[in-house]
Amino acid sequence: MPTEIELQDQATRLPLRRLMIIYAGICSAMFIAFMDQSAVATAAPVIGNALNASATISWVGTAYWVANCTFQLMYGRLSDVFGRKHCLVVSLATLVLGNLLCGFAKTPVQLYVFRAISGIGGGGATNLSMIIVSDVVPLKERGKYQGLLSVAISLGNAAGPFIGGGLATAGQWRWLFHVTAILGALCGVGCQFALPLKPVTGSVGTKLAQIDYAGVLLSAAATVLILVPISGGGSIFAWDSSIVIALLTTGCVCAVGFILVEWRMARLPVLPMRIFATASSTTAVLGQFCIGLAYFAGIFYIPIYLQYVKVCTPLAAGALGLSYSMPQAGWAVVAGWYVSSTNKYKRVVVLGAGVWTLSVGLQQLWKVSTPLALSMTLLQLQAFGIGTVLQPSLIAALAATEEKDRAVVTASRNFFRTLGSSVGLAGANALYQAAVKSGLHRIDGLSDDQERMLVESSLAFDGLEDEVLQDIREVYASGLRKVFLFFLGVVAFYFVLTFFIKEVKFRADAPELSEKNGRGDVESGKAASVNSEKTDIGSASDKSAPDSPSLEARVPNLAYGDREPLSGSSTLAPNTPKMSAETFREEVDDKASNHKKSMED
Repeated sequence: MPTEIELQDQATRLPLRRLMIIYAGICSAMFIAFMDQSAVATAAPVIGNALNASATISWVGTAYWVANCTFQLMYGRLSDVFGRKHCLVVSLATLVLGNLLCGFAKTPVQLYVFRAISGIGGGGATNLSMIIVSDVVPLKERGKYQGLLSVAISLGNAAGPFIGGGLATAGQWRWLFHVTAILGALCGVGCQFALPLKPVTGSVGTKLAQIDYAGVLLSAAATVLILVPISGGGSIFAWDSSIVIALLTTGCVCAVGFILVEWRMARLPVLPMRIFATASSTTAVLGQFCIGLAYFAGIFYIPIYLQYVKVCTPLAAGALGLSYSMPQAGWAVVAGWYVSSTNKYKRVVVLGAGVWTLSVGLQQLWKVSTPLALSMTLLQLQAFGIGTVLQPSLIAALAATEEKDRAVVTASRNFFRTLGSSVGLAGANALYQAAVKSGLHRIDGLSDDQERMLVESSLAFDGLEDEVLQDIREVYASGLRKVFLFFLGVVAFYFVLTFFIKEVKFRADAPELSEKNGRGDVESGKAASVNSEKTDIGSASDKSAPDSPSLEARVPNLAYGDREPLSGSSTLAPNTPKMSAETFREEVDDKASNHKKSMED
């Protein structure tokens, strides 16, 4: 196994004023990324109708998430090599480019390709924001700040449906992409000139030589080859078709090759296998797959329930979504403060997973006749469970692994969560489509074309009789209950996994910098680093002031027997060996002990 490359530590402790500047930048990036996702999801049916692509418009989300997930793992190591700020700015630029192109797309294929470019940038923006928090905040305080980051996420999820639904209703869906592009450009410029982050030194050639190219290519190939057939299976491809079998088989082979490369060959692995060294770390990292599967896929089906079963407009569904997303942010902040105050995170994750499991189970009661107020109250209970799981579970993963791996652990967490969301959407969609198609086929008076349109969009409600419409809504509700039952199994499994998380005492950290440390100090690398190396006594004495003798000069008889330092100098006598601080202290203790015994005798 090759020796791993040593990386420059980018951890920096800043005064509150400069920390808030960083937080303004990364919260803006998170807000834009999540607003973009939720806005496009809300406007997707209208965009599909405008481009005559209602049957394939789900690929506007699939392309985004496949690209997003493919690059999640890479961002952790790329930011280790090239620096956090550079990678964040490049990610925002990629998101801006992709959205600008989406706004000018003329065909569905163009839209899906450009949306994949947006996914690459959006994945980087969310990933780098969380990694930067790990750089500038000690682990003990990270719960507070990760909780505050959830506020930006929830605001983005809340604002997105309003913007997407409003512009879609007004027939201006292209401006949806232009608005996010403008906001992303402003955020990118602000981050470039305002974020006081420590740069990574070294030439570009040296940095490029550190990249694990085999790992990058194999991880990308495995992710794409597995997610594309999973996302398209049952809709674009038949599950038993030769193309699905070939893609999945090749993807699994690439995944095995990736694991072998990371385990035995890579000098700077994209996914270090040591983060799975213990049951606690494995549970904390891989459990994110379950979270992503149930959480993100669940977000997708709640608007469907509101629009298809409760017949709300997209804008009304976005407004009702506030009662789901905003409480999540509030509970995330409360959970974060609790973890930081008590140093206890396991009990928070277990409680949140338990309440989440209960709330998903109660969704089996959702019917057409269920009062909307009762449904929204149940979602508030679910918001508590999710809000107390999302960020504390990241703290659990970081606490169970080494500090130097914080970037790859954060990236891995996001990768498995995004992978889970893609698999969850595919599985839920297969269940939903099968249930709805079967249910609609049993309704008298519907033509084949009407059945097909009703599976794809609630816009086909127009012109239907009230009695038929009631039956159709019952079919939708029945299909959604099957989806929620699937989510119940996943969340219950994660609830069991949380009991295997081991509570780990938070590591000690570097002191906060004073206000005299300016941005120049940070960017030139002079600010305090968390993992500063210990200086031995010999080298420390070389730097002592002439009128301030070294420790060895003050206690020569204890440390070096009868050898005296040079007169008037703080340096050691010639041929005196240098000693580490630990060895020196041991010798001092031994001499003191011997001296005490001689006095007693």
